[in-house]
Amino acid sequence: LLLVGLSVMLYPTVSDWWNSRVQTRAIATYNQSVEQMDTGDKERLLMEAHSYNATLSHLTAPFTNWEDAGNYDKILDISGTGIMGYITIPVIHVELPIYHGTSEEVLNIAAGHLKGSSLPVGGANTHSVISAHRGLPSAKLFTDIDQLVVGDTFTITVLDQVLTYQVEQICVVAPTETEALRIEPEKNYCTLMTCTPYGVNTQRLLIRGILTDTDTAQ
Repeated sequence: LLLVGLSVMLYPTVSDWWNSRVQTRAIATYNQSVEQMDTGDKERLLMEAHSYNATLSHLTAPFTNWEDAGNYDKILDISGTGIMGYITIPVIHVELPIYHGTSEEVLNIAAGHLKGSSLPVGGANTHSVISAHRGLPSAKLFTDIDQLVVGDTFTITVLDQVLTYQVEQICVVAPTETEALRIEPEKNYCTLMTCTPYGVNTQRLLIRGILTDTDTAQ
């Protein structure tokens, strides 16, 4: 009984440690794949992503008709694993790979890109949405994201491009509300989305950042 109790107590800590190692390895593999690409291939992939975003911005209902914008699953998938980049949130010490889509398989281990939102490559008329779970016993993920405040920053790294966003709006909406996720003319937004209240998960916490800087990964 003592061993069983100890195992139950240690499971969240050990599981989170293991998942952090897996996430770190996935990001390292992604960066290695990027380093091995030539400049021409990187530019071509970014052009494909920008073209997808331009088409998406003209759809009347992108969250339901996103397939009309192009071959979503193939764009930015440089390693064949579904990773399009990674997110870094310094204030809560989080760095997670970003996968295509928000299936449970993805959200149980990492962050996912919401289909119907812009791919996170910057540019005017874009609004990317990155989602992850809170409160999983097996992984920390976005558990502490409610600690972010207006003015905090986070970065999205895609290929060797690092986009810095500054939090400018925090709100709570119903799961069916998408108005706060819409693309706004000439704006470049990225919204972090997770469930709230913690442990209840009946609503969605949206933390919207606006692009403030674009740099090249070192």
